[in-house]
Amino acid sequence: MSFLIDPPLLFLSGLALYFGGKGLDWNCRSKIVVGVAITLTFIVFSTLLYADIIRCVFPFFSSLTGSEFMFHTNITGISKSDVPLEIVIILFLLYPFWLYAGYASAWKIDRRKLRPSKTIYSRQDVKSRRAVPSSSKYAVIRGPEPRESVKKAVEQLGGIRHFVKDGDKVLIKVNICGGVPDRKGTFTSTEVVDALVDLVRAEGGVPTIADSDMIWTRFWPAATDSGWKEWAEKKGVRLVNLADTEIAKFDFGKDSVVGVDYVSKEAIDADVIISVPVMKTHLLTAVTLGMKNMYGTLPEINKAKYHRKDIEQVIYWINRAFAPNLTVIDGTIGGEGIGPLSCEDVDFETVVASNDVVTADAIACQLMGYKPLEEVTHIKIADERHLGDGSKVYDFGDLPYKHIAGKDGNWIRPDPGVKNFYDWATKLVLKFPGWETFFNISADFFLYDLARLPVLGYLTPALLRFMNDVVYDSLEGQGNTKADRRRRRINLSLVLMVALISLAGFYYSGYLWRSLLFEFSYLIAIGVSLLVGLRMKTRPLLTMIGVTAAVSFFVEKSLISTNVLTYDGSNSFPFMVTGWTLLMISILGISDLSRKWLVDLDIFTKLHKWRAVPAVFASLVFAAFYFWEGYYKLAGPNMALIYLGMVALGLLSSRRCSMEWNCSLVIVSLVLGGCIELFGSLAGFWNYHYGETLAIFITLAWILNAWAVHGVVLLTGVNLSDSMVKGSKEVS
Repeated sequence: MSFLIDPPLLFLSGLALYFGGKGLDWNCRSKIVVGVAITLTFIVFSTLLYADIIRCVFPFFSSLTGSEFMFHTNITGISKSDVPLEIVIILFLLYPFWLYAGYASAWKIDRRKLRPSKTIYSRQDVKSRRAVPSSSKYAVIRGPEPRESVKKAVEQLGGIRHFVKDGDKVLIKVNICGGVPDRKGTFTSTEVVDALVDLVRAEGGVPTIADSDMIWTRFWPAATDSGWKEWAEKKGVRLVNLADTEIAKFDFGKDSVVGVDYVSKEAIDADVIISVPVMKTHLLTAVTLGMKNMYGTLPEINKAKYHRKDIEQVIYWINRAFAPNLTVIDGTIGGEGIGPLSCEDVDFETVVASNDVVTADAIACQLMGYKPLEEVTHIKIADERHLGDGSKVYDFGDLPYKHIAGKDGNWIRPDPGVKNFYDWATKLVLKFPGWETFFNISADFFLYDLARLPVLGYLTPALLRFMNDVVYDSLEGQGNTKADRRRRRINLSLVLMVALISLAGFYYSGYLWRSLLFEFSYLIAIGVSLLVGLRMKTRPLLTMIGVTAAVSFFVEKSLISTNVLTYDGSNSFPFMVTGWTLLMISILGISDLSRKWLVDLDIFTKLHKWRAVPAVFASLVFAAFYFWEGYYKLAGPNMALIYLGMVALGLLSSRRCSMEWNCSLVIVSLVLGGCIELFGSLAGFWNYHYGETLAIFITLAWILNAWAVHGVVLLTGVNLSDSMVKGSKEVS
């Protein structure tokens, strides 16, 4: 890894991330996590090389120091002293960009090429086309039951029979991709649509539920995560991604900002269109309701071009071509604040329906606290051009009861500073040729995060969530029976005993007060091991302590006898053995926590048959550095046989564990073991034979150490991946 080699490698990693993630059906969050992990790996390893903490041992470059390799001094003539630290920091800060560039390029290559029919359709071909209603009607229903509210609202408009006839193809445009599955107020409720489907079917209509891929979200992953796919299967109703349907060219009119563009043939052929948005705020357009919902019918993923054309005008022209026959705004749970993705849920218990999409939006705006003809541009445009009536004023006294939290006409809007920044950033990005790809992939997701500074606003809840996961989960849910309390007392005593012996060994080895960094990390390891011990079953904990002590004594004695490393201390074995034990308990607990996160990310769903891959891959990397760094030649075949035995134990245990557990154990062992090795070496507690600050193979050996412990414990009939208490029952 070097400043010359890293950019193309990161670029290729970005390509692999895109295509690999697509093949494995990874969602956006999973790809972000993997991308961050790849980038951090490059940054950490390259930083260690730059700082000459590790040696450059790569074939053909082994004569160079780490920093010389980073600058390829043998080729460029540039040395570490020639480059200011500020420039080096900038080079490292560019690492995420190189990965992103590869990902964006792959996205560009793979972007769906729409294959429209040769026929160019126009507004005259739209079957659902209708004249502006002579009388715009609306209904506002508030109540705790969404289904009943929908039925009452539609009935007040004359009933569904006023809109749907026997045999009609009814396109129900919902909001799925424009939301976040974890936030109910960002996407349309299935309960609202469930009631509409029943009404349509009662009149003999054939409903189709539809949405289209958006900038930040693909339809099917979003439909699956938000429950729409499961609901549609149970309901027996057709659910489609408009981007996957037959595509047609459509002429929006010579005066339109859209011109000739792609639309789904489903929208053209539908006899009736019903727009069913969720009621929420929006950074760019103030609100996203019935009219904005129809923007989601465009099948083109590259929606950046519509922002170039003025998004408010585009919304108007889409609704002019495909004006919904009926609009039902889902305000049962809406979203306020930084919409459309980062808004907070509002339990509003309200449904707005109208035969005029402009009227529906105007009424919903007032319920949220907006003046539609003054503050929402696309409603103002639609009203002025007589697409519908946006002038109706709602009387809040008609509501059956006031909102319990006082949200009637009082929704939280996007912060003006955030909105202005977002608007400015969007326009700035789209001025640069080719940067629409950046917009399409990053879109609201990243721009929100940049705008919602100060950073402390994120760090505080993130820290609280971390504390909840690590501390609360360690103490709660473990039962409070007499047996549970007894188990915790025994486990606490066992770990405390190990910790006290370790502290005594640390003191008598002469290590006290020599490195605050090491001592701080050492105390953290003790604290974490105590928390983990409280969660473990007693038998696995006791077995693990005994096995770890034996394995550590054997491995460390072998390393010392072969001159791989030397300890600075008169009698360091008590500290060495107990330190290993505390670290192994910490590795176990953090691996268990990481395993849960990986399961939640759903990264390895299609890879469970490959559960041995982490062990095989880590073994190959370890073997490479063991040879490259010269320690195989130094330690001889006996040490190699010991490591082969560890690998065998690792393969044995990995076959009994899940893919998520195996990956977690590899990553956590590598990170924690590497940190301890580095901190101890910097403190002068131990030294490696060739004088480097950190031997790479020793860091990788911590993966083998963990496997050896897990494998030997498994031979006793205990699986450490299943050693945590999951309920109130004592299993010892």
